[in-house]
Amino acid sequence: MNLDYLNNLAQSIDPLNAEYILKDEDILGTYRVMGRFLKEGRKGIALDILKDLKRKITVFKDQRLLPSNVKVGDGVTVNLWTDRYAATIVKITRCSLTVRRDRAILDPDWKPEWIPGGFSAHCINNDEQMYIAYEPDEKGTVYTIRWSDKYQRYGRPGNLTLSKGRHEFYDYNF
Repeated sequence: MNLDYLNNLAQSIDPLNAEYILKDEDILGTYRVMGRFLKEGRKGIALDILKDLKRKITVFKDQRLLPSNVKVGDGVTVNLWTDRYAATIVKITRCSLTVRRDRAILDPDWKPEWIPGGFSAHCINNDEQMYIAYEPDEKGTVYTIRWSDKYQRYGRPGNLTLSKGRHEFYDYNF
């Protein structure tokens, strides 16, 4: 399918991130579905999908951590396997971000609830944990993570990756 229309649409809505938008699998998939409905003559459905596509392009930069929208001091999340660490960007190069882990303060009202199971017990309210604040930690672990053109993100699946915003999470069940 010809990507000229999608390219023009991305350039008109978010020219700074158009190159990343054109490589996003979710956006490309939505565009292909729209094209299939157009080809079948189902213009009403194709127009509804076009509205969804425009919405996805409009919010793209707000939801993704991209080389075009990072700056020193921004909060990010280091995604491990099941745990996530809140961090702050401390250095930016053309192809990598260096971040330092923040101190995350767990809500003192939240307590893990355990039931017997697994190797010893299972935390049944794991997903309800809340962090009430994040503070810089000069002694926090420093990570440098490279931009992956293949995966269109900082890091690669199976390794550490970064995402936008601070979202600490400790998996009590792993």
